[in-house]
Amino acid sequence: MWRRYLRFWGPRAEADVDDELAFHIDMRARDYMARGMPEPEARRAATRRLGDLRAARAECIAITSRRERRMTRAQIVDAFVQDVRYAVRTLGRQKGWTAVAIATLALGIGANTAVFSVVNALLLHPVPYPDADRVAFVYQEPTEGNQTGMRVMVNPHPSLVRLWKENARSFEALEPYMASDRTMRAADGAAVIVRSGVVLPSFASFAGTRPILGRAFTDADLAEGVRIAMLSEPFWRSRFGSDSTVLGKPIMLDREPYTIVGIMPAAHRLPKLSETVSEVWLPLRLRDDVFGVSIIGRLRPDVTLATAAAELDSIYARSELSKGDHGDFRTRLSAPSQMVSFRESLVLLSAAVALVLLIACGNVAHLLLARTAGRQRELSIRAALGASRLRIVRQMLTESLLLGAAGCVGGLVVGWIGLNALVALRPDSLPELARARIDGMTLAATTGLAVLTGLGVGVFGALHAVRHASHDALKAGSLGLSQSRRQRRLRSLLVVSEMAVSTVLLVAATLLVRSIGHLQSIDPGFEPAGLYGVQIALPRDTYPTREARRAFVMQLAERVRSAPGIRAVTVASGAPPSRSFMIGALHIEGQPAPTPGTTGFVDYNGVDPEFFRVMGIKLLEGTTLTDTTTAAGQALVNVGFVRKYWPGQSAIGRRFRVVYDGKETWNTVVGVVDDAFTGGLTSEASTPMFYKSSLDLFEPTLIVRAVPGTDPMPVVRSLITEADPALAPPTISNIENALHRSIAGPRFTMALLVVFTGIAVVLAAIGLYGVLAFAVTQQTREIGIRMALGATRSGIARSVLRGGIVLAGVGVVIGLTGARWGTKLLEHMLYGVGRTDAASFAIGALVLVATAVIACLVPMRRAVAVDPLVAIRAD
Repeated sequence: MWRRYLRFWGPRAEADVDDELAFHIDMRARDYMARGMPEPEARRAATRRLGDLRAARAECIAITSRRERRMTRAQIVDAFVQDVRYAVRTLGRQKGWTAVAIATLALGIGANTAVFSVVNALLLHPVPYPDADRVAFVYQEPTEGNQTGMRVMVNPHPSLVRLWKENARSFEALEPYMASDRTMRAADGAAVIVRSGVVLPSFASFAGTRPILGRAFTDADLAEGVRIAMLSEPFWRSRFGSDSTVLGKPIMLDREPYTIVGIMPAAHRLPKLSETVSEVWLPLRLRDDVFGVSIIGRLRPDVTLATAAAELDSIYARSELSKGDHGDFRTRLSAPSQMVSFRESLVLLSAAVALVLLIACGNVAHLLLARTAGRQRELSIRAALGASRLRIVRQMLTESLLLGAAGCVGGLVVGWIGLNALVALRPDSLPELARARIDGMTLAATTGLAVLTGLGVGVFGALHAVRHASHDALKAGSLGLSQSRRQRRLRSLLVVSEMAVSTVLLVAATLLVRSIGHLQSIDPGFEPAGLYGVQIALPRDTYPTREARRAFVMQLAERVRSAPGIRAVTVASGAPPSRSFMIGALHIEGQPAPTPGTTGFVDYNGVDPEFFRVMGIKLLEGTTLTDTTTAAGQALVNVGFVRKYWPGQSAIGRRFRVVYDGKETWNTVVGVVDDAFTGGLTSEASTPMFYKSSLDLFEPTLIVRAVPGTDPMPVVRSLITEADPALAPPTISNIENALHRSIAGPRFTMALLVVFTGIAVVLAAIGLYGVLAFAVTQQTREIGIRMALGATRSGIARSVLRGGIVLAGVGVVIGLTGARWGTKLLEHMLYGVGRTDAASFAIGALVLVATAVIACLVPMRRAVAVDPLVAIRAD
């Protein structure tokens, strides 16, 4: 009998059938024994009477199992439908409560959905290739001597790339590639810049793509003199109108004809972590004079990054490159997710939205506690009528899962809106955000999060409901609004937790706000207003040497200098906020020479004598460049350079050199200039840097200072066209705007964190308001009696306010303690502000306490408005 009605472990058909057969044998044996037959003979006769017991047993088990399964499924479905109907009716009767709970969950789930969509696109699936979990970027870095203060990745020499491809066994494939801009002659005769991807024929197989029209590259296409190209599908459709007859026709790139052989789909991308799509594809020839080759590889199964890097290092150590004067490098492998520039910000934002969801769950738990307190009488009646605790728990879980499902739908809507806002408002420095989408994985994650949230708050409310669904609740009509000490502690604990989490977020947001404020108010060390950088794409076949390129740029500079609206023009290796560095080991005269093989990077800029005057960089000591010949070996250094290598001494007349590849030319310091944020406002102005003549620059850049209120771009473009009509339009950047864009990424992170923090603070304030409002409602009679006995309204107000401030204060203290640990995530994202900045901690605490005071005002006014006569008469 117990097996029939206590089916905790499911049906036991075999045991039931065995019991039934044994029962029938016993009854038949007793009948034979009553007729005078001995017991052993009676049992044998009863067994023979039943026939083939094995077959009968198997058939009975099958029949019983089918019946049990049908009954179980029917019972489960019927009970579930019953619970859902009751939950819908119950939630529908409290529309306001239900709307608040769903909106709260939708905010928390929606914020997580939006951020997870970005995490999924950039960190979980950063490259659109097969077996992306085994894909890694391969590069080199110097073993020591890096003076730039930043990680610098070196593209391996083409001969080393060939050695790796031939000898490395840790990889299924190693794919070198390049990205470059080419000048294309359009149909109307104008020159335009197109982005080209230069790859080996095997890259299409690596990327898992094939042409939608024509053919891909083959090994025969790598022969010298073969000029072929493939077009990307978007470029083919926009430029050639999807014309299928384009195959076999020529396209002019850098004044050379290339034959179009195929059209590649839009999914065929270089492994760059951005939305930039190559418009033209060209075959890569790994000659020794080709520079700028990057590498991506797919590891074999069970091969780690460290193992593969060690193998590549051993191949490099056996090569001739490691034995010359090129310096000592080590090989690094990085997963694509580690190369995302937005990685640290994503980790921070993921932690922030997780905390927002915790606060949202705490608020819903508040609501469930308040609702359960009002339903104690109902639950007690159900228990008195025979409902088991398990039945009550199941009903409460059904209601919470319905709330979670509704919150999931609302969260998807909020997440979709939030993600579109993220993509639309993203700065230009974060183009990879455009790849974020709400896909199947995001939907699955959101659904799972909603289920976990519903179950979490449901279990919390259900356990609380079962504990208080007793017969004692029927003894007094007013008991339905009572609250035990345990309940008060639980609600207070939830409020304190929400306040603590909000404090951590507030401190983090304040630190970022103060950091961005510091960046926006910082003196860049030069005068960016009216400065423009002009980058010109000079075809190498027309301007093959440094001399030819510099001659063209210097002639162009003279024309631009005499144009109206132009104050001054100078030439440099790059315009801010770009950084230039020289490879090699820095050797200061009079100090020990660097160890042979030591290689590093030193910040420098190639400039002409007018550079410092045009830029507005202060000359602090000595003179500017007086002789622009490279033989003179003149150099200027910044204050950071002097402070590091000649502290407390004059640098004028000192000598240094950068040793690399046998080049040991000494440079004599003729002047010292002020530190400047030429690498962007997020760089370090005091990083050691030197300036040399721009005569040996291969890619010189014009820097133009315009008259205030004028736009030099049209004039410069027309002068370039006059100088060489075949050149593509130059890239002209406003340096002042570029400096502001250099902090766009941190500013975007700050804005998002401020938004999430605002949501968290509002939810925490609502939670505190709910606790105080519920307490005032429960203590209406007590407040009435106190006022009847002489308590003043101001005293009642202070009591309510004191209760809220105490809860908020405890939460703030705990939150400030947690913030000292939690702000470690911000350490590399702060500029000019320490992560334990006292002002930021104080501001965060004061804002939260002020918010708590505002949340206390309505419950305080309600308590003061209690009429003692009405409160006592109501009892």
